[in-house]
Amino acid sequence: MPAGQEDVKYPLERVPRRLRFGAFEVDLESRDLRKSGRQVKLQRKPFQIMELLLRTRGRFASRDELTRELWPDLHVNFNRSLNTAVNSLRKALGDSSQNPSYIETRPGLGYRFIAPVEEVIPNRVDGASPAADANCAKAQYFLNKQTPADLHKASAYFQAALEEDPRCVRAHAGLAETYCLFALMNMAAPAEAGPRARASAMTALRLDPGSASAHAAMARVKRFFEWDWPGAAEKFHRAMALDTHCAALHQAYGSLLSSVGNIEGALHELQMAQELDPISPAVHVEMAWVLYLARDFAKAHEQCWKMLVLEPNFSAAQNMLGLVCEQMGLHDEAVIELQNAQASGGEQPAVIAALGYAWAKAGKTAEAKDAQHTLQLLSAKRFVSPYWHAMVCTGLGQHRAAAEWLEKAYLQHDVWLVWLGVDPRFEDLRSMPGFQSVLDRMQLEPLKVAQT
Repeated sequence: MPAGQEDVKYPLERVPRRLRFGAFEVDLESRDLRKSGRQVKLQRKPFQIMELLLRTRGRFASRDELTRELWPDLHVNFNRSLNTAVNSLRKALGDSSQNPSYIETRPGLGYRFIAPVEEVIPNRVDGASPAADANCAKAQYFLNKQTPADLHKASAYFQAALEEDPRCVRAHAGLAETYCLFALMNMAAPAEAGPRARASAMTALRLDPGSASAHAAMARVKRFFEWDWPGAAEKFHRAMALDTHCAALHQAYGSLLSSVGNIEGALHELQMAQELDPISPAVHVEMAWVLYLARDFAKAHEQCWKMLVLEPNFSAAQNMLGLVCEQMGLHDEAVIELQNAQASGGEQPAVIAALGYAWAKAGKTAEAKDAQHTLQLLSAKRFVSPYWHAMVCTGLGQHRAAAEWLEKAYLQHDVWLVWLGVDPRFEDLRSMPGFQSVLDRMQLEPLKVAQT
């Protein structure tokens, strides 16, 4: 809720048509409930309960009052039906009776709405255009696949959403995330992707300062392009306060914590994300990555196979399994999985570098140098992160060259440097002054922030 704005209670005839609480927005006239722009299906009786609790928020509505509202002129016991309707409402809101964020239950008194509520100014927020919302849903589907071809499709659908509705907050925030992934996938240099991501995130926040996705977008910008660790954490906290049950937010915040060395906090966030979305391949691959950074390779290996059962051709999972196998000394298995990732995900510098490193550690220098040469040729056609050149050099024992590539990465503000302090593949460089110099200038120290 914006500073200085109070949670106003309205009599029945003055209840605004559209209200926002947390990540939810409700249109009482059209009986439409949305979470972060996505429609939430809610049957008539649970919706009526929500409407009454919003009208009377701050005070308890008794079970008798709710029964009279839902079943007027009927004088029978509807206790079981009322319980079912309340439970359906809680499920739709992702709420808990034991630790409620929205609906508090008090025996003998009834129910009351406890979350801050604000009126939505018409045409100000996301979700106004069904066509834009449909395009955003398609964009998110492709965004989650995390391949270059799918990211291009995601960008196109977000752009189509903005053509339908230039004020679509979800599309602006989604584009900001897409540009971050463009940089991570080496589809654009940081100098190109960063300003675009920042502009999209700032537009989303300007249009809707109460949007969780807008704050999350700015958190990603601060993390990857500004290396502002406390600023990124603050934005993620704000986003999670607005949307308390979003698995993607806990995943993204856990990723931030892992990159600054707070592995315990990262695992906590990823466990929460898995509880909220137990079948998300993206959440599973992030958990495997954090376990890999924690050097718990056995659990990371197990996590990778859980992912591949869900999505056998998920290139990110195949790549992750290859990285884990390499650290476990399973060199042949590592190469096979990395080659699978290359076949599924295309010509990605990250996978080529991982293969080069794996070949080098397996003692197959010729193959490792072939991968190094492939990266050099690829650099002539498109942006390739200096981080990946440094990695193959490290595997080959070319430590001075690796340190020089890392310095180039620093000067280019390479987004992959956020993991430099925790990536096990750079273990052999840690004693080198140039390596530590990059970490010091980035201020990559464990982030001391309160856990959510």
